[in-house]
Amino acid sequence: MHCFVARQAILDGTGKPLGYELLFRTSLENRFPQMEAELATRRLMAEQFLSQKIEDLVGESLCFINFPDSLLREGMTDTFQPQQLVIEILENATPDQALLDSVKLLKKSGFSMALDDYTPNKEWEKFFPFIDFIKLDLRQISIADCSRIIKGSQPYPHIRFIAEKVETQQEFIAAQEAGFEFFQGYYFQQPQVISRRILTTDEMTAFELLSAINDKEIDYNKLTALFSRDLSLSYYLLRYVNSLHIGYRQQNIDNLRNAIVFLGHQQLKRFTALMMTAYISKNKNIELYNLSMIRARWCELLAAKVCPSLQDDAFICGLFSLLDALLERPMIEILPHLSVSEPVQQALLEQKGQLGFLMGVMQDHEQANWPMLQQRLDFVHVSEEDSNRFYEEAILWSKHLILK
Repeated sequence: MHCFVARQAILDGTGKPLGYELLFRTSLENRFPQMEAELATRRLMAEQFLSQKIEDLVGESLCFINFPDSLLREGMTDTFQPQQLVIEILENATPDQALLDSVKLLKKSGFSMALDDYTPNKEWEKFFPFIDFIKLDLRQISIADCSRIIKGSQPYPHIRFIAEKVETQQEFIAAQEAGFEFFQGYYFQQPQVISRRILTTDEMTAFELLSAINDKEIDYNKLTALFSRDLSLSYYLLRYVNSLHIGYRQQNIDNLRNAIVFLGHQQLKRFTALMMTAYISKNKNIELYNLSMIRARWCELLAAKVCPSLQDDAFICGLFSLLDALLERPMIEILPHLSVSEPVQQALLEQKGQLGFLMGVMQDHEQANWPMLQQRLDFVHVSEEDSNRFYEEAILWSKHLILK
């Protein structure tokens, strides 16, 4: 799925960005949606910080986020790293002792703090030792009053002032003369709405499962808990186990933990990888999903002929070969979350190694690059007949895949 966020730069007097204020959006339409501020902040933090790297959005700069009073008091920020985050305390917050205690704790944890749309109030002055930025709205406070506020803050030289809603060159010059160090407004940049591809809950669960399965010591209690929280995964796991044609299986397995233990490590890795690719493929071009399935089996069959010790890795390599297209993100950003083997990483990132060579075989076949395909097949002593048969078997296998 896609999420949306508006980003507006906060600049110094030379135009260098201090950071960006991030504003929640639900579409490419550049306006705040009709929802509670608390819910908007919760969703913004989950979508922009938990699901992906914030550096992709703001680089090395700071990111300023509006935090309603209630979220500061409940400790929502405990989940996030403080390095780049500036917490903006909204103008309607109540400056009581409980909020002050929360702010002190946040500062101790390493967060930067800002007062948003500040208006002079004696009650806020006790917060000043813990405040890094004060934002003054030029539409609400005159330049003369801004100058007096900035001069009155001299006992707190660590506080830096940001002029908000700077809309003309004259206002920019006046704000500089008033003592502002940083500036934000339409004169510099309107908020830019950015669409980002994020993982759904299903996808994140599958990624988490794959990571757990790649642990050196498998924790079956942890795996059972992860499967249990996703009805679809549990359902497909039991179907998958009971569809395997294993001669010594005497009865159906209807217990999650027994099914996990029964599958064993390699089959469990394969099942989870299949499910992850299926989840990521939801609402995408079905052809990408089908091709991922075909490539998985195709690469495995080629490996059985060329490099038998890499069959399991070959399956994963083919299956994940289109993740960059499915997730709309570079492969180099995706692989660190997958705990794949070194041969798979080499193949997917650089098309190197034996698996990289097999990826080349499949791509030449798909692109009808027959001369190069023949050279590759000759090099690994695979006949044209075997190559075509592997491809046809892979198509047939994908059509009958139990999870499709």
